[in-house]
Amino acid sequence: MQQPARKERSPWTFSQLRPEPTASGRRIKDAVKGDLVSILRFYGTTRTAIIDQDELRALEPKQWLSAELCTFWCYEVGNAYLEGGPGRSRDLVVLHCGTWDYGSWPPGMVKKLRVPGALHALEHKYIAFPGNDTNTHFFLCIIVDASDLLLDINPSGPVRTTAIILNSIQNMPPTDPERKVKAIIARLADGRKLRTTELDTITVHQPLVAQQPNGYDCGLYPGHYLSVFLTSPGTYEAHCTGKTPISGSVDVIWKHNLIQYTRQRLESLVLESTEIRQGSLDFNTDIPSPVI
Repeated sequence: MQQPARKERSPWTFSQLRPEPTASGRRIKDAVKGDLVSILRFYGTTRTAIIDQDELRALEPKQWLSAELCTFWCYEVGNAYLEGGPGRSRDLVVLHCGTWDYGSWPPGMVKKLRVPGALHALEHKYIAFPGNDTNTHFFLCIIVDASDLLLDINPSGPVRTTAIILNSIQNMPPTDPERKVKAIIARLADGRKLRTTELDTITVHQPLVAQQPNGYDCGLYPGHYLSVFLTSPGTYEAHCTGKTPISGSVDVIWKHNLIQYTRQRLESLVLESTEIRQGSLDFNTDIPSPVI
C-alpha cells in the first residue's frame, strides 16, 4: 500500500494550500461550489481561517461577517505588516477569533496555537485577535508586552503588560474582560511560569474608537482597527492607554473614512483566492490533498 504523503511543517507559511478536487469531479464550472474557497493563517500559527462557498454570501452588502471572515481579514492585515519591513517578526502575532474563549476551553481541547519552531506567542510585543463575547458582535483585543509576565524572561523587573479592546459599539462591551484576558494569557503561557501577582492586576483599556453606523458591519472593524494601529503601533498604544492621546476627532484618528472600502477589499482578497483555486483545478485534476 502506498503511504500517504508526509505533511510539510514550516513555521513561516502564508498559506494558499493546494486544493483538493471538487466532489463533483468537474472543474471550472463547479470548482468552488460547495467546496473550500480559501484558507489562510498568520505566520507561525496553527489555526486557519477557512472560507467555504457558504461564507461568500456574508461578503454581500449589509450582511454580518462570520468569525472565519473576520479572522481572515485580521490575518491578512497582520501578514501584510510583517512583510512590510525587516525585523518585525517579534512585533506581532495575530490569533483566531476563537482565542477569546481559549481560556475556558476544556484541557482536552487545547492545542498548540504556534507551530514548532515559531516564537512563543507571549514573547511578541503585541498579541492581537478579534473577539466575540455574545455571538452577535465582534471587537478587537490587543495584549501588550505579555512577555513581562514570563518568569524566565523577567523574574523581577517592571511589568508593563496591559490589554486594549477596540469596540465599534461602545455600549456593547465584553463582559468582565479582565478575567477573560487573564485566562487567555494563562493558557497561552503553555506551561511556562508566569508572575501571577502581576497577572492578577492587569488593566484592560477600552478607549473610544470610530463607531459603526449600522448593525451589520462589526466584523469589518477588528481588521480595520488593527490596520490603523499598525501604521504606528507605539503611537496608538500610547493613545489607547491614555499616556499620550492623539489630537483630533475619533473618526480622523481611526481613519473611519476608509471603512467604506473594507468589505470590497476583503471580498477581492477572498475571490482572488477562488480564482487561483479554479485555475489550479483546471490545470491539474490530479491535485493531492492539501498539506500544512
